[in-house]
Amino acid sequence: MRLRHVRLLDARGLSYPQTVEIPAGGAEERDATGLILSPGWLDLHAHLRDPGFPEKETLSSGAASAAFGGFTHVVAMANTMPVTDQPDRVRDLVTRAADLPIRVSVVGAVTIGLEGRTLTDAMALKAAGAVALSDDGRHLMDGDTLARALRAAARAGLPVLIHAQAEHLGRGPQAEAAAVQDALDSLAQAPGARLHIQHVSTQAAVELIRAAKEQGMPVTAEVTPHHLALTAGDVAPLGPFGNVSPPLRTADDRDALVKALSRGVIDVIATDHAPHELPAKAAGANGFHGFETALAVLLGLDLDPRVLYRACVERPRQIIDQSIDDEWILIDPDREWTVDPSSFKSRGKNTPFEGRRMRGRIVMTVCRGQIIVERMLQRV
Repeated sequence: MRLRHVRLLDARGLSYPQTVEIPAGGAEERDATGLILSPGWLDLHAHLRDPGFPEKETLSSGAASAAFGGFTHVVAMANTMPVTDQPDRVRDLVTRAADLPIRVSVVGAVTIGLEGRTLTDAMALKAAGAVALSDDGRHLMDGDTLARALRAAARAGLPVLIHAQAEHLGRGPQAEAAAVQDALDSLAQAPGARLHIQHVSTQAAVELIRAAKEQGMPVTAEVTPHHLALTAGDVAPLGPFGNVSPPLRTADDRDALVKALSRGVIDVIATDHAPHELPAKAAGANGFHGFETALAVLLGLDLDPRVLYRACVERPRQIIDQSIDDEWILIDPDREWTVDPSSFKSRGKNTPFEGRRMRGRIVMTVCRGQIIVERMLQRV
């Protein structure tokens, strides 16, 4: 397919309008004036709830939702039922993912049952197809256990992704800062290891990560679209439907996150897509749908295009040692729409953005050379 007058997003930012060919749709030519072509985005942190929670999400519904949100590659967390803590469970998910329209990579658990005590077999999980290890959703490892986990993951060539919340301290900012500091102390005891801090939410954590990077420590970090765009006050009227882990914080924390992302202290934007059925949310379940609102939320922040490319395309692939392969998204940055959760392809309709008027929409998603999403172009 040949796209005329399209702007290309790459490491240099946005190009001037040009003609670009992508491996999809044969020899067809389209006028893409005003549109942006980007390599497909990779979501380094998503919960696809499969196996175990089909009422929330399945591999199939999650992949469809991700594609409509512009994600051509998604990394699925291990807090399934049963937990993805055994090689055969990783292999099963890898096999099932091969038939999906987008790429889905599998994370293996760090500890058996996410209980923070007995380490999984990192080498065996890697051989089965895991791209990283994480107990996300829990953080029950003490410093010694995490240091041993980091050393084992290093031998397997895998990064360790941690949910930085010292559970015995609650959910406040101090719980996140304490967990980040403990993780960095453990990293210092694990030569060759790679540590990734998930869903950073506080200014204190940002400062710890910044200092660690200045010391040359091999640590990376991510932030979610909702932590970049919202504060605790924004979701207070939602009651339990505003629950998320980590919680939304203050305006100062939000601003610190945006600044840290722009400066490279935070490397990646990841959705932490956490679909729930509405009764579960009403009962207090933590988490938001993330895939289908992420693009518009991020465009609304007016981030430097080079930051978007680094955080959504380049850096997440580097962290899990993946490459871009025939993955493209076409973005209409000016298309306005109202968030209607009933239209989500995901089974999870839980979003704090319901009813908001947004600007920016995916109009085409291409993966493995196939057009898998196509909304009617307004400029043809």
